[in-house]
Amino acid sequence: MSGLIIPKTYIENIETPLIFLAGPIRSAPIWQDKAVNILLLKDPKLTVVSPRRGIRSSINKFVLNGDENYFPRQRSWERYHLNIASKTGAILFWLPGEIDHNCEKVYAAMTRKELGDWSTAYKYDKSIRFCIGSDGKFSELDTLRYDLLMDIPNKDIKDSLEETCEEALRLANQ
Repeated sequence: MSGLIIPKTYIENIETPLIFLAGPIRSAPIWQDKAVNILLLKDPKLTVVSPRRGIRSSINKFVLNGDENYFPRQRSWERYHLNIASKTGAILFWLPGEIDHNCEKVYAAMTRKELGDWSTAYKYDKSIRFCIGSDGKFSELDTLRYDLLMDIPNKDIKDSLEETCEEALRLANQ
């Protein structure tokens, strides 16, 4: 079964490569829909997981049905799919600039944590599959780029969502 898994849908048997869309949601552009379209149009035999809630018309045709009561909360759903993607597909980190600032929340806080977690895991286990891209407007991008160069020099930050999707597809189909 291929298509798009949205929160908190559980699909028992995922038999295709799985790409998890990791990146900011709150205060970020709706980049996930564009990534879904790029990925599934390039490789229809793929499963994409997007943590952005809601079904917009541009992605409706891809949404898979499953058990929506399996996971007690969205975070457990995310962690489950991140683990699968890291081994059998790819985690696609997209880091866009903030478009709607909210002083009460740190922009991309969970994304930054997850990127740190997966970067550290990759440092010790090169079989972990993930890629990173940015529109160049993400805060502290230069520092992040420097740290990645020091810690995991074979991981670069792609300059467009299209390039990042291509890298995720390459990783998922290796």
